[in-house]
Amino acid sequence: MPISCRPALFYETFYNIGSGAFVALFGLALATLKSEIFTPGGTKEHLMFVAAMFGGSSLLSPLVGYLGKSVSMRLMVIVPNLVAAVILFATCSFHSAGFFAVIIGVAFVIRVFPRVAEMNMFRVLYPATHRGTAVGWVKAVAAVSGLGVTVAATLWVMWRPGLYYVPYWGVGIALACSAFVYARIPVRRRAVFLSQEITPPHRALWSGARVFFADRRFVLYQVGFWFAGFANHMAHAFVAESLKVNALASDRAVFWIVAVIPALCMAGSAPLWGRLLDQMNPMSGRALFNAIQCVAYGFHCLGGVTQQAWPFVVGSVLHAIGMGGSTINWLTGSLYFATRERVALYNSIHVALTGLRGLLAPLVGVLIYGGTVMLGPWTVPGLGLGPWLFGLSAALSLCGAVYMVWMTRWDAGSSEESLLKGGVAPGGQAVSS
Repeated sequence: MPISCRPALFYETFYNIGSGAFVALFGLALATLKSEIFTPGGTKEHLMFVAAMFGGSSLLSPLVGYLGKSVSMRLMVIVPNLVAAVILFATCSFHSAGFFAVIIGVAFVIRVFPRVAEMNMFRVLYPATHRGTAVGWVKAVAAVSGLGVTVAATLWVMWRPGLYYVPYWGVGIALACSAFVYARIPVRRRAVFLSQEITPPHRALWSGARVFFADRRFVLYQVGFWFAGFANHMAHAFVAESLKVNALASDRAVFWIVAVIPALCMAGSAPLWGRLLDQMNPMSGRALFNAIQCVAYGFHCLGGVTQQAWPFVVGSVLHAIGMGGSTINWLTGSLYFATRERVALYNSIHVALTGLRGLLAPLVGVLIYGGTVMLGPWTVPGLGLGPWLFGLSAALSLCGAVYMVWMTRWDAGSSEESLLKGGVAPGGQAVSS
């Protein structure tokens, strides 16, 4: 790494210990809900709610760009992390699957602000030539942290199921510490993310939409994201359900397949993917990850239809290996298209569209999976396809891979390459502290 980037990389490394611990809660929460901790236990509707909050929270991402007019990006990383840490301490308040799902869902919503602010900061802290490597490294640290938390939490819950909330308290403490570490990152005073214009939210939204639709490449890239992205959000949460209902797996098997194995494989693959992604455009990377996801969900479908656990293990390994690189691609892909002054806007659009499919896809998934779906006081008839849901996800993932391969034929290079040709050095901008 360039010498000027090393202090930021040092502090971000420690920040991602807490950040990675929090991200591990998604798999842990799904496994916890399908274990025998709660009476009555978690249902497919609880899984759908947690998945919808985890993915759908990204719909709030445009607020990051709007708040950035008066609040620094670094502060939008620090404060929401502290709030989410406090919320996690409420997991012990009521011994109920519904209350547990709500608490975890609210924490996921709060954490959308740091997610987007981090993405904006990547453009400032690291040059394009080393960004994939830097993000790959810090996300590898996050994955290792998530792995440690996942294994420790799994062993703890198996040993003391009545105190299931203790690991969530530990994650809250780690998240609070990470916020204070992030405050130590040195940044310059000049604020590229701040705007002197006072624009009402609806006008800012309209202006952003016009910029988005004017960039044909970015529009096509986001359309391609919808295929495999929708497929993943649609089916991922119901792997735990299918393991329990179709494969009749034990609590221990569910924790290992849904939480531990993914954390282990993501931790091992992220740093390797990071360096590789520096050498390819984001469309090629996305095509590769979509293809891996296609095969992974094919194995999940096989396991559910044949009522065997081993295909779920293979699918979990493949899916997690692909996610190790897919996460980096998701974090940095929009920067390929954005000019310097539009970083926050492009990231907000990118994350908001992720939130839209993250909110809708789990609802579509539960309707496809179940014969009937309980949504509060309403009972909605579903298709009852069960594990064939994973087959549909595999088909959508394959479509996404083919689409992204097609997009690579029209690649004209990144916006930063255009800036270099014009004599502007990338990464030369700064943010407010």
